[in-house]
Parts: sequence; C-alpha cells; structure tokens
Amino acid sequence: MNKMTTDTAIHVDVDNGITVVTFGSQLEHLDDHAVMLHQEELLATADTADPPRVLFDLTQVALFGSTFIEVIFRVWNRLNKQDGNQFAICGLSPYCLEVLQITHLDQLWPIHESRSEAISQMTSP
Repeated sequence: MNKMTTDTAIHVDVDNGITVVTFGSQLEHLDDHAVMLHQEELLATADTADPPRVLFDLTQVALFGSTFIEVIFRVWNRLNKQDGNQFAICGLSPYCLEVLQITHLDQLWPIHESRSEAISQMTSP
C-alpha cells in the first residue's frame, strides 16, 4: 500500500483489492473548479479499477457541492456496468454526511466512518 503526503490533491492506491481514492488537504473545500480539474482522473479510476471496487476516502474534505455529487454518481454508474462492482465512501465530515443524508444518497452508497472499516466491509464475504 502506498502512503501519501497530506498536501497531495488526489492519491489512488490499492488496499486489499480495493482501489482507494484519497482526497488530500488541498481539496478540503472541494469546489466546482477543483472537481472539474479532477473529474477525468476520477472517472478513469472507475474504468480501470480491477477488480471494480472503489472507495472514496474523504477524510480531509470538509465540504463539497452538487458538482462533486454528480461526479460521484458518474463514477458509481460506471462501476455498476461491471460485474463484481462495489463502491463506498468513508471519512465524511458532518456537513458532507448531512448533504448525502438530505439527498438520500446515503441509502444508495455505503458510508463508513474510516478507511479501515470500509476496507473490512468491502472485503468480507
């Protein structure tokens, strides 16, 4: 497993067969501009993850808006076209969790408190 420094924008690594996309402290406020800069990388991750199991680690993200939710939905949709797919999110700030709860997307995507909890759940039979 690769480690990242906290100032890296986005880091992708594999942990127990799960492709983990970690958003660094540069993306604490994930505004529309930042999302647009990284959306192709995020979508490509959904296409290239093998097996198609992806975890977004948002531990260092304090807030995001509707543009990011759209990109999450597009990543999830691409994964859904592949057999054996899984998608989850971990490390949500209270604000980000509330946004997903209000939109009922917390019922669509599994949400975990930590990366280790998510990996454990995603790898259990």
